[in-house]
Amino acid sequence: FLEKKIETELSTAKKYGTKNKRAALQALKRKKRYEKQLQQIDGTLSTIEFQREALENASTNTEVLKVMGVAAKALKETHNNLDVDKVHDLMDEVAEQQEIANEIGEAISHPVGFGQDMDDDELMAELEEMEEEELNRQLLDVGGVGVTDDLPSVPVAEPSRPEPKAAQKEDDDE
Repeated sequence: FLEKKIETELSTAKKYGTKNKRAALQALKRKKRYEKQLQQIDGTLSTIEFQREALENASTNTEVLKVMGVAAKALKETHNNLDVDKVHDLMDEVAEQQEIANEIGEAISHPVGFGQDMDDDELMAELEEMEEEELNRQLLDVGGVGVTDDLPSVPVAEPSRPEPKAAQKEDDDE
């Protein structure tokens, strides 16, 4: 709104600039007043904007402080019911019970009276002896089980000789 008035007064001053100096001067004075008003309004708007931002920051800070106060009270109430020594005692009890549970688990997992008397070395020696007996039995059985049935018979006559290659070349040339 004021910008349009400033432009109007400026064009009026230019219009009367050489013909009517008094009217041109009056137009320039009005233009200066309008510019001053515009600067004041801009300054006022800037101040209001600054105050609005300051109020927002203050409001945010107040809310943060309230929340921090509530959190501090809640922590204090929680810690009033706790004692550091009690916490350490409780953790020791938990660790002790965990050790007992581990011992019970180990005791349950070991079989009782089911051949624990046997020595692993004795069992390995017995297994090796059984494998050796089986291998010997297989070697003895190999000798007489129709091994020669699948072999070709031995030739009785001498193989015939092919014709010499020189004779074949003469036949090829003709």
